[in-house]
Amino acid sequence: MIKYFPFFLIIISVFADENRSIENRLESINLTIKSIDSYLSSDNNIWLKSYSNFNLYLKVESRLEDVNSIIAEKGENRQLRNSREILEKQLQLFGDMKAPFEKLLDPLNVETVEEVRNPFQIFKALSHINQNIQHKDEYQKRIYDIQLILEKLQKRYSLYIERNSIFHEKIDILKTEEDIKFFQEALEFLKTTFEIYKQRVDEVNLKIKGEIINHSKTIFMIVLIFLILIAFSFFLKFLIGRYMEDNQRVYMGNKAINIITITILILVLTFTYIDNIDNIVTILGFVSAGLAIAMKDGFMSIFAWFIIIFGGSVKSGDRIKVTMSGAEYVGDILDISLLRITLQEDVTLTTFEKNRRAGRVIFVPNNYIFTNLVVNYSHYTLRTVWDGIDIVITFDSNHKKASHIMREIAKNYSSGYTDMTRKQLNRLRDRYNLRNANVEPRMLSFIDTYGIKLSVWYLTNAYATLTLRSNISIKIIDAFNSEEDIKIAYPTQNINLQ
Repeated sequence: MIKYFPFFLIIISVFADENRSIENRLESINLTIKSIDSYLSSDNNIWLKSYSNFNLYLKVESRLEDVNSIIAEKGENRQLRNSREILEKQLQLFGDMKAPFEKLLDPLNVETVEEVRNPFQIFKALSHINQNIQHKDEYQKRIYDIQLILEKLQKRYSLYIERNSIFHEKIDILKTEEDIKFFQEALEFLKTTFEIYKQRVDEVNLKIKGEIINHSKTIFMIVLIFLILIAFSFFLKFLIGRYMEDNQRVYMGNKAINIITITILILVLTFTYIDNIDNIVTILGFVSAGLAIAMKDGFMSIFAWFIIIFGGSVKSGDRIKVTMSGAEYVGDILDISLLRITLQEDVTLTTFEKNRRAGRVIFVPNNYIFTNLVVNYSHYTLRTVWDGIDIVITFDSNHKKASHIMREIAKNYSSGYTDMTRKQLNRLRDRYNLRNANVEPRMLSFIDTYGIKLSVWYLTNAYATLTLRSNISIKIIDAFNSEEDIKIAYPTQNINLQ
């Protein structure tokens, strides 16, 4: 016996090591199963939560069927009736739960878009594309989530099999088999649905991209038309500035080009982005009729603007005189807009004798030309006007000499404007029927209360009449005062002492 004792010790040691290894393995299996169960029982996973609710729903439904069977066999009592009511209310809380993953398996709606008809809808279409991609990625994530759950279940199933070789636990194995089968079916359905959903998303996104590309081409054409029109307008302005000498004509030409260009651009946009022109025309007809009544003066001013621009009676830079509410204003036209004429008042005979104010900016409605008289001092090629100076001499003065002196002074000081007017009138003959083209200074004589009124008329600059009037007036006074036989008349009295 003593001889075989070491051999028995070796066998006992082997069995002890084997038992220790089995215990360690069981402990590892239990820890792993516990970790898997912890993951599968988590409320954060919507798939597991939905599946758990479905199992709970089945249990409540099964208990309700059992209660109804007992009531059918033994009759209804208070306890059974309360149990049935509680179970029915619990089922109502679950709602209509035919399948655990009914809503999760359904794909999200594919965002479609109508025909892209304006640039703002491009951003909306791009947003739809991003939403579709996000929905597809989200649906694909569902596949990943359910695959992860299935892997956990299969891992737990293999651990149950391994542990069952030591401890027989058929219930856990059968339950896990049922769960695996259930999630496998859901995964297959999810994959099949995802393939169809993916194709649908790709098809819709391609259609949206096509709409974006088509409208981008439209925008490119509009931008190209805009650039061509703008370049053409600059070219016309260049030609006008180069070959037109009159600055006012250059200004009006540039303004007309700007208005025509803007109008064409607006029409291009209108006909591009308005679907039904007939409806728009009808709506605009009613709207314009109402606006015509409510804004009569405004529309009359706009209509007058066309007459002013294309009629040529006045233009920017002309000096005109207008009378409004009994007050007269003389100024230079700064601008002619759709609604009003803008004047800058200058120092003139009118401001000197009546207003005693100058330098103001005056706004005259365009419709003023329909109801009032507009005096233009610089129409067409004319830049001069007739101005006159009156002086009264006594009856016993040498009126012939006085008339000659006044004529010569006026002739000397206005000779440059006389020659200028002669050239201007020759140009004006091509447009108007001129009968009187006399440009030389004119001398008129009249009998007045205190003597003979001498009136000399001469041509002067339309923009600086007072300067020449002042110079000529001083020269006439000096010339008359140097003559003994010419006396300036003024209210006097003669006293006879005899």
